[in-house]
Amino acid sequence: MPHHGGVESFVRDISAEFTKLGHEVTVITSRSDRSLPAEEVVNGVTVKRVPLLATILRTPIPRGLRSRLDGDFDVVHAHTPPPSFAYMASRRLRSQGVPTVVTYHCDSDLPSRLSAPVVRFLDRRISSSIITGYSRVIVTTETYASTSANTWRITPDIVPVGADTRRFFPDPEDRLRTRRRLGIDGNRVALFVGRLVRHKGVQYLIEAMRHTAAGTRLMIVGDGEFAARLKHTARVRSGYSRVTFVGDVPDSVLPSIYRAADVLVVPSTSRLEAFGISAIEAMASGTPVVVSDIPGVREVIQDGVQGLRAEPMNPPDIAAKIDAIFDRPELRQTMIEACVVRAREFSSRTVAERLAAIYGNVVASNSL
Repeated sequence: MPHHGGVESFVRDISAEFTKLGHEVTVITSRSDRSLPAEEVVNGVTVKRVPLLATILRTPIPRGLRSRLDGDFDVVHAHTPPPSFAYMASRRLRSQGVPTVVTYHCDSDLPSRLSAPVVRFLDRRISSSIITGYSRVIVTTETYASTSANTWRITPDIVPVGADTRRFFPDPEDRLRTRRRLGIDGNRVALFVGRLVRHKGVQYLIEAMRHTAAGTRLMIVGDGEFAARLKHTARVRSGYSRVTFVGDVPDSVLPSIYRAADVLVVPSTSRLEAFGISAIEAMASGTPVVVSDIPGVREVIQDGVQGLRAEPMNPPDIAAKIDAIFDRPELRQTMIEACVVRAREFSSRTVAERLAAIYGNVVASNSL
């Protein structure tokens, strides 16, 4: 995978599920890290990495992608954004008559007001070409599909992002061990897991800590380009005593981190966040969640059942929702039970089976 993120984890887990179902899987991705081999087999999945010509507006431009698509594939499933791989693949595969599926994950970012009109125009043109170039289009939630200018005119399949519920599950003994090891026994612990970039809204979560009840601590797991600024914000606005930056953690440790927390917060602020896979992983681990009330993200939970929805970019409201879960132990216990049940709907196996059904329909339609 090019780097560690939600879509990358999703593709990894779903590919593994397909191999368990008896399918042959090839993943074609970028070789942004030159230390990685151009081709290898990982857990039964063939991974082919394509070198990059350049990265423009955060979009990798691959070199030699077309030759990698000349294999004997029954169906090709692309993911966008970034749009470059999906766009080039659609043009190549259309001429070959290969059945294709694309998951449209989110709308593109507008890096500045100056370039926004140009980026918006290019995004609409490229996204339209991608969507019309594939046999089937998938969007991860109903609310995102109905509110995106790029997808609301079509009727896409709705298939959520999945999480490996064999890795993420409740374990009370591990929860106690991890809390002792981290020195957070006796605290009310809120957690954030993800890349530290502006649209994740962590700055508002840090600010929210000023409004939460005494004894509440925030653990921030992840790293990214916004890390230094967030650490400065924590020092100035909340004090390091209430906020702990854990950094990146190994995949093997992440389930324990989720179990140790009392609530996960997904404070995202933009349409770049269309789902929030960390919420699924937390729920599977038995941890209630607070999510931003924005399209896509809000659909992961039922408000008041597995967690609460908070107004985005509103630190007092985020704090109020965190405190509401802590202040009502009976509600929290009910949420824990509901979280585990809800997470099963997003298990990697369940999602893989839904995708397999779509693949079968696409292949059958293509042979008519």
